[in-house]
Amino acid sequence: MAFTQRFKTILPPSLSAEKIASHDDLLLQILVRLPIKSLLKFKSVSKHWLSLITNPHFSRRGYLSHCGLFLDTWSRATYQFDFIDLHCNHSDPPLKTLTCVDYPPEMKIIQSCNGLLLCCSIPSSKSATNYYVCNPTTKQHSVIPPLTPVGEISGPFLAFDPLKSPDYKVICIHQFQIEEPNYQIEIYSSKSGKWRLSEASFRLDFDIGMHGGVFWNGGIHWYTDSGPCLYFDVDEEEIKEMAMPSPIPDDWYRRRVRYFGESRGHLQLIEIYHPPSTQFDVWEMENDRSGWSVKYRVNLDGIVSGFPGMIRSYIDPSELNYYVFEILCIVEGEREDDSYMVLHIPANIIRYDLKTRSFKKLCDFPPAGLSDSDHRREDAASFYYSNAHPYIESLVSLAKRRNGGPSEISARILTDRRMGEFWIQPKNWGSSRRRNRTKNLRKSSEDDALATGAQLA
Repeated sequence: MAFTQRFKTILPPSLSAEKIASHDDLLLQILVRLPIKSLLKFKSVSKHWLSLITNPHFSRRGYLSHCGLFLDTWSRATYQFDFIDLHCNHSDPPLKTLTCVDYPPEMKIIQSCNGLLLCCSIPSSKSATNYYVCNPTTKQHSVIPPLTPVGEISGPFLAFDPLKSPDYKVICIHQFQIEEPNYQIEIYSSKSGKWRLSEASFRLDFDIGMHGGVFWNGGIHWYTDSGPCLYFDVDEEEIKEMAMPSPIPDDWYRRRVRYFGESRGHLQLIEIYHPPSTQFDVWEMENDRSGWSVKYRVNLDGIVSGFPGMIRSYIDPSELNYYVFEILCIVEGEREDDSYMVLHIPANIIRYDLKTRSFKKLCDFPPAGLSDSDHRREDAASFYYSNAHPYIESLVSLAKRRNGGPSEISARILTDRRMGEFWIQPKNWGSSRRRNRTKNLRKSSEDDALATGAQLA
């Protein structure tokens, strides 16, 4: 109440809602303080508000914080994924399964990059693999043209930096001659809408696998089983060598990487070679790529005490896999003290504070691949590993631009909360219903936005 009274005394009486709404600079200062979910609603207030919110300079503001995780699961031979809410506010998951009208019936997530998802159809005997880029926040998607169907293909990998450009690129590695260890890079640009073959190429022995494909600091980074690790500079279109924190120990023939990912502009790596596997370091790459340094030291023994189901009691404690856990992601906060790690342990998802070493349970996580009627419970003997894809809210539009003008939404992604699915419908679907709803929402939405923004200012 005290805040409200003070606010009333400093607000000039002449500064009415109408004047605020007509003053772009002031209006932008209010809108920029609102959460993305509110902005999506307020796009319906008026054409002017729509143009402000969808302006590329506005939509590329720095929402790069992890809001949740999509975790791959396979149920009854069908691809699905679970959504883990990292903020514990019990909000509805943005997606559950991918089903697109006029496209193959099933799709899966390949990669997440700064708010966009790279997805592909699950191929069948009658159809080839198709690729899509989706923004689960704005409910838009874009179709990627088919890849060159020659030789072996690795990837694709998504490169997107919303702080630099609203455009994204998709990178694919080709081995055109199977008998030769020569690889070339093919690049798709959302700006041109076409694939082209880059001059970048490299050689890699047949017995060395490449893993990761993490986009950070303008490059896509891979670690290898052994030998040199690589990254592809997307702007310069060059393959360069990536340093590693330390050589592979003599008693190991390959790297044992447990985590390789990016958060808020930080590239991080975890390798575990010796027991106990619950104690390890988090390495972070320097911004100039000159080397790695230890960012955090982790000790999960407290979690083991609270969740003894992590122990494989039937093997020797000196074995490296005596403890069962999966590192899903590291989330860097705005302050270093707010950073944490997300772990999957048998039947649970855990949040581990990287500074205080405290932890809490985020949610139950039942075994993947089991039906709701199955009463089996995931334990150390039947642990299911999952790929984790960070969910980051983003206002960046994937719609095509015409003559440099404002973007047009070419399709919508609709969510069925009962079935937990989403699908894509043509842009004209339900247009009259939306117009009526927009008319009713316009006045209340504008008042709500201005009031909320004024309180935050």
